[in-house]
Amino acid sequence: MGGFRDRSRQLMSDAVHRRLAPPAQYLVAWPLILILGVALLLRFIDLSRVPLIGDECYYWLWSRNLDWAYYDNPAGVALLVLAGRALAGAGAWGTRWMNALLGVGCVYLTYRVGERLVGRRVGLWASATVAVAAPYLITSRFVYTDVLFLFLMLISILAFWRLATADAGIGAGVALGIALAALFNTKYTAYAFGAALTVAVLLDHRHLVRRPSLWVCALVGSLGLLPVLIWNSAHDWASFRWQFSHATRAIIGVPSLLGNTGHAWVYLTPPLCLLAMAGLGRARNPAERLLSLAALFQLVPVAFSPANSPRNLTAGLVPLLILAGTRLPPDLNGWRRGLLAGFLALSLLAAGLYGVGTVADLAAQSRLPSSSHVSAILRDAAGWPGIGLRIGQGTGPVFAIDYSLAAKVRYYAARPATTSWGQYRIWGIPDLDQVTVVALDHLPADWVTGQLGEAFDSLVGPQCLSFDESHGGKKLYVWQAKGLRWDEEQFLHRFDFITMLEAAP
Repeated sequence: MGGFRDRSRQLMSDAVHRRLAPPAQYLVAWPLILILGVALLLRFIDLSRVPLIGDECYYWLWSRNLDWAYYDNPAGVALLVLAGRALAGAGAWGTRWMNALLGVGCVYLTYRVGERLVGRRVGLWASATVAVAAPYLITSRFVYTDVLFLFLMLISILAFWRLATADAGIGAGVALGIALAALFNTKYTAYAFGAALTVAVLLDHRHLVRRPSLWVCALVGSLGLLPVLIWNSAHDWASFRWQFSHATRAIIGVPSLLGNTGHAWVYLTPPLCLLAMAGLGRARNPAERLLSLAALFQLVPVAFSPANSPRNLTAGLVPLLILAGTRLPPDLNGWRRGLLAGFLALSLLAAGLYGVGTVADLAAQSRLPSSSHVSAILRDAAGWPGIGLRIGQGTGPVFAIDYSLAAKVRYYAARPATTSWGQYRIWGIPDLDQVTVVALDHLPADWVTGQLGEAFDSLVGPQCLSFDESHGGKKLYVWQAKGLRWDEEQFLHRFDFITMLEAAP
């Protein structure tokens, strides 16, 4: 009996101790909680301060014209914006908040991929980098296609690793197939990621070929291609043709690998580039090879494309950042380990300074280093609430020479607006016999006036709407035109923005 009482007292004591003392997992989890808190703060503070920019207005317009796909991308971002608007309204906050939340989700998923494939320390390292690095703050705070793509890519890596390394059944194949199907509806670069997984199977996981779960995954994932195929088949394969042209032809100027590299170095910020470079050459085991393949298949096509679009490199950098964490020395014994640890720590600190400076610059001028893209974003957004009020006082359709202006006019001025961009042709061009024409100062106003004078019987303008703000000014030229002399297709071809850039004096 005494032994029983002693055992009962011990059990009660243990229960009280567990109630009073924090569970060990809480102490283990606090670094991740801190990282996620920083990520949340940097993505949501003053989220709606900057008015919607051109890309966001364009995707906002997509969300009001839902389709299987669009001229330049699949439909994923349209559904994201639609969901945000439905829950929080059509303003800047409603348009952006779900994208920002997914940005925080990307930080957590980076940790999970690093922890699952390599180790917890590597997961914390990589997630901290993604939490504070300027390019990931830009893509999280402003709606592009990148955050949704990265979110689903990281989920797909986790699902693939479970399928490949665990005794997983059909359910794991279905889960990976669903993740890939969703991914295929975000960006066309998802196809390259699918190719990376195929190579990973052939290199390290050939046993999957004999499992039904892999083929179930392939079947379910391939269903995600149907929306894009359905849309393209109904529109003369316009999106595929444009993507091929975009990937093989520069919009203006002569591209070079050196020039693209310099642009990427500045856009992505030097500290982040250095950290990503530290992840190169890590392919010692299947986990590292999978991450290297995911990076390779995302980075190489973008790097060698004349389109020169460094923002599209951000997803491919995340696997490299995880791999860079494998270089973290387990201790500081020896000067080489100390030097390496110091380099990684200083690079992470510098990346964080760029990130904090980027958020600060979006609110007010800061002396901290920041993303080179901040000034372009602020110039893009400058003056549009006021411009919208001015243009909104008119009647009839608006034709925008610059591609990005049509969606802004629709959002800020609530007037029907179009441009020569292929998506607007698919939506339908309104009658342009009596139209307001708008253009920024990328083209000489006198030269544009002469071109419009050839196309219309009557032309008034240009009126210059000028807005000066602390981060830069904006000039918008406005013409009132009547009596279109040409047929619609001739007009659209002549007043295509890229065509005019190439022809302007």
